[in-house]
Amino acid sequence: SNISAEEALNDNERFKVVWTVLNALRAHDDRFNAIVNQLELNKKKPKNILVGTSTFGFDEHGNPTTKGSGDGISTKAVAQQLQIQFESLQSAIFARMVQKVGNRKYWEQWAKSVGDIATRQKERIIQLLLDSPKHAKEFERFLTGLRKSINPSIEQERAVDMLSQHIITKPVFEALFEGYSFVQNNPMSKSMQKMLNLLDEQTNDEDLETLDSFYASVKMSASNIDNAEGKQKIILELYDKFFKTAFPKMVEQLGIVYTPVEVVDFIIHSVADVLQKEFKRNISDENVHILDPFTGTGTFITRLLQSGVIRPEDLERKYKKEIHANEIVLLAYYIASINIENVFHDLTPDLNDGIGKETYHPFEGICLTDTFQLGETKAGEQLFDEMFPQNSKRVEDQQKAPVRIIIGNPPYSVGQKSANDNAQNQTYPKLDSDIAKTYVKLGTATNKNALYDSYIKAFRWSTDRLDPKNGGIISFVSNGAWLDGN
Repeated sequence: SNISAEEALNDNERFKVVWTVLNALRAHDDRFNAIVNQLELNKKKPKNILVGTSTFGFDEHGNPTTKGSGDGISTKAVAQQLQIQFESLQSAIFARMVQKVGNRKYWEQWAKSVGDIATRQKERIIQLLLDSPKHAKEFERFLTGLRKSINPSIEQERAVDMLSQHIITKPVFEALFEGYSFVQNNPMSKSMQKMLNLLDEQTNDEDLETLDSFYASVKMSASNIDNAEGKQKIILELYDKFFKTAFPKMVEQLGIVYTPVEVVDFIIHSVADVLQKEFKRNISDENVHILDPFTGTGTFITRLLQSGVIRPEDLERKYKKEIHANEIVLLAYYIASINIENVFHDLTPDLNDGIGKETYHPFEGICLTDTFQLGETKAGEQLFDEMFPQNSKRVEDQQKAPVRIIIGNPPYSVGQKSANDNAQNQTYPKLDSDIAKTYVKLGTATNKNALYDSYIKAFRWSTDRLDPKNGGIISFVSNGAWLDGN
């Protein structure tokens, strides 16, 4: 419409007042704060925020209404004519509310103080190990188990880091998924907690108060998210915004590259097409085993479940028997496990009757392990470890599976961050030997050392891992140099 500059300025001032009032409400009401932050996550819009004009709006059930219509046009007709426009207006205003009123730095505000508490937890554990031979002996058993389950090079400091991170993150996941049985059912979570119980870990009152406030805020922020996609966004934001700030050293050493969903979807559907064309098989078919060896936060597996390439009647079998994933970073492993399990529960409501202890279906295909180290296992060598029995069994079961498809975003070269960056300085004698006998011997690259970087190791390992009888498909995210370099 034609409006004067003065009128436009007045409208702008009025909107400033609106945002000021809403921000004041948010600051004094945690429930309203949570609702605003959930606006872009939920499919159903809140009933207690109504958008409308003096003549048109929405009732308490979200249905369009007219007010004082006396021109002969029926309420129903007006509602039908204007519903589309007003739903669009409502979405636009909600999006603006998130931008103007939402708290985008929510996780970062807590991260530093919680990270400091984690450091103090770590110091207490180390001191306890120095002071108590009994606890030191139990910890040594724990460390031996980690070395056997994940990688022989794990040192005491990293093991203590894992315990400290578990102390902080266990209540986060409990707060995010109230009534969800991950913490009580996940094998690594149970083993970590068992070790902490033996250590009699204590938290001082001041730290406990801070943590309790943080967990209450997490619960408030995550409550009432009505769809799996929204929960996935919260989980990924939790990792990206909170864990990276709270545990910067861990992220620097073992950073995870988040793969855009569009890239993941392209890979999944491409693999489905190639499998059909070259092998005359369908991803949904029985005994077509799929592995993501560097799963990060589980995006490839969650999108696989949501992609539609698996028939609904095959989803439970695939989830429980034929989909596999590995992760080496404890926090990412926790997030991936919850992410994948939550998506499966959301897709199979008939199996669940609501998510709870009695209907919990754990994703037993995920292992906390170093993928490259799995290839170093000698024939007949037992992977089983009494400290982490369930995780060890999962690894052994995965090793026996005839893998047909390997997908994911593998670790990259030195200087880049991904799930296995710690592998840069580790040696894998069998894997390195396989590279020497093939890529180095037969290749034309002038820089032979570059052929041992972790990205190329991922290709060599995966080629060796595919089902030797039937072959299969490897589909990885590639960096730009692979398209136009040597």
